[in-house]
Amino acid sequence: MSSIADFDIASDLKVEFFIPNEADNLFIIGVSRLGGDDELAGAGLFTIGTSLLGGSDLLGDSEFFAFDWQDLGCVTASAEITIGGQVKDTLYFQPEPASATVTIQSLSYDPNYNSSFRPGTQMRIRLVRDELDVILFKGFVDSISGTYYQAGFNKLDVKALDSFTRYVNTRVDLLDTDTDFPAGFVTPYEQLDQIALALGTSMNAASIEGAGEIPSTIQESVIVNNAIYEAIQIGLGLLWLDQDTQEFIFIPRPSSSTPSEGTFTIGNNHDEANHLCMSDIKTDASQSAVFNSLRVQLTSDEATFVVLKDQDSIDLFGEFAQDVTINTTDETELQRWAEAVFNQNPTNLVTSVETPAINRLGTLTEAAFFNPGELVGVKYLTGVLDIDDHYTVTKVSHSIDVNNWFTTLDLWKEA
Repeated sequence: MSSIADFDIASDLKVEFFIPNEADNLFIIGVSRLGGDDELAGAGLFTIGTSLLGGSDLLGDSEFFAFDWQDLGCVTASAEITIGGQVKDTLYFQPEPASATVTIQSLSYDPNYNSSFRPGTQMRIRLVRDELDVILFKGFVDSISGTYYQAGFNKLDVKALDSFTRYVNTRVDLLDTDTDFPAGFVTPYEQLDQIALALGTSMNAASIEGAGEIPSTIQESVIVNNAIYEAIQIGLGLLWLDQDTQEFIFIPRPSSSTPSEGTFTIGNNHDEANHLCMSDIKTDASQSAVFNSLRVQLTSDEATFVVLKDQDSIDLFGEFAQDVTINTTDETELQRWAEAVFNQNPTNLVTSVETPAINRLGTLTEAAFFNPGELVGVKYLTGVLDIDDHYTVTKVSHSIDVNNWFTTLDLWKEA
């Protein structure tokens, strides 16, 4: 992505809801505009898109009327966006639904006035300037909280979640990872691909195949959340949704020891190539959070397991043990997985870094376009403190108001 010079939040950031155009005098089936019991179409007196007269006039023809995206940017006071997740037990990534919370001031879009603006309404936030049109968030309104003031104005806090919430709570008729995979196992990518197909979505082109074996199965009438988390765990990957298409993006977590050319560095060294200024850096050190004894057991056979220990660390700090059960195929895969996660370093303390996404010149920087799974450098030198390393981004959070835009990156480093 490129930066945006002379960025203007009022004109370049669009907060939009998919609702009827009130100028067309539209309606929602089964919802009373008066807040009472009288509901349009309660008796099934007509069919949408079908003329009762046999002519060309169609009631509620969605091709020409119905719902469209309406921009509420002019009445939006602030927006908070998060995409990504967190690392569970310092072992593997735990995805979370992307969320957006916006504060708006408008009686026209108050659910007590406008029956079409309610939980379940589609919402998106876009960056639009010239040829650039990027969706930062797309999802469904989860809750609307209103506050009313004596002077006659209101404040609405609207929270929305992306489709991940719906995906992990969906029951599918059939999840078949056996028929087309005669080897008796599927890779984490292949399992997620089958899940995406069952959910009516797909794997985004940015996804990357990785290592790992999961025993293939045929499951009927199953909620897919466990299968999603299983693929992430076995594949030691990160998963989130492309905000435009709502497709799965799955990548093995990158190696922080080999950053690619063009990797951004956030810190106080303004001479650094691909530099972004820092607002603050947060660190955390916890001895008990770093395990030095790991036992990994096969789900299908409790007698099959591997144990790894760092005896030097145990002698120095005492033993901090982790037991994990994973659904993979054999002892070889257990060993591969255990060795991949058994790289703990208590000196890697940076947990997050914040950068102003709008710089001193009023330019919206590349910080507005970070995604989970990217590598970022953190370089901070002051006095005797010298932080200089690369970390994996696990969560991206944007805090936006009419004057400022700050981006916070939650970071993790396994070795």
